[in-house]
Amino acid sequence: MVPKVIHLCWFSDDPFPVEIKICLASWKYILPDYTVRRWTYTDAMAIGCDYITEALRARKWAFAADAVRFYALYKEGGIYMDSDILLTGRFDAFVPEHGFATFNELWGVLLLQAAFLIGEKGNSFCEEVFGYYNSRHFLRADGSYDMLVSPKVMVMIAEKRGYKREDVEQHLTGGDVVIYPSCYVSPCKKLRSPKAFAHHQVYGSWREHRWGRKVERFVKHLFLWVRFTLFKR
Repeated sequence: MVPKVIHLCWFSDDPFPVEIKICLASWKYILPDYTVRRWTYTDAMAIGCDYITEALRARKWAFAADAVRFYALYKEGGIYMDSDILLTGRFDAFVPEHGFATFNELWGVLLLQAAFLIGEKGNSFCEEVFGYYNSRHFLRADGSYDMLVSPKVMVMIAEKRGYKREDVEQHLTGGDVVIYPSCYVSPCKKLRSPKAFAHHQVYGSWREHRWGRKVERFVKHLFLWVRFTLFKR
């Protein structure tokens, strides 16, 4: 059984920006029966995984979270959501009784959704994905970083279980793994579907942006700050 717990990775001491506060407010509003379990820097370091430790020390938060999310679901079970997931509806029908579930993700090519995951404690898929990270280093011998993103890692492992790169519901072998179509978790505004119950805002606070994009983000930030201050949404 999947517990009503949402796992959230936030490793820095920085306060949540308003863009994230809006998303977290949607969780509380849509899912008042769920609790949020925040994974901190200390929590992640305590896992004892070299990949996670090296990513944290490099302040590459997103890559540390790539591994922590699978550890969290394997060890405790529940829902994993990136902090920039905006909920617009409940997803009870997608929660499996046993095993693991995720969604296809369409970004030009078809990958698997890592920003929104559902897993029962002890599920074999999350165990296998975490095992991939636990056997590797984020910091390579030549000083570069292993920056293979988790959606690609998920596909590599899912294909061993019979996953086909087709945007349809799929039930994989070995551990009750379900892949749902991409329309339910939209990756950005341009691709939003009326069937979606969640939108990945792709805030990307860890990325470097060009000057023009920084100005655009700042103006949008001010607008969202005013709206959230006045209406808490």
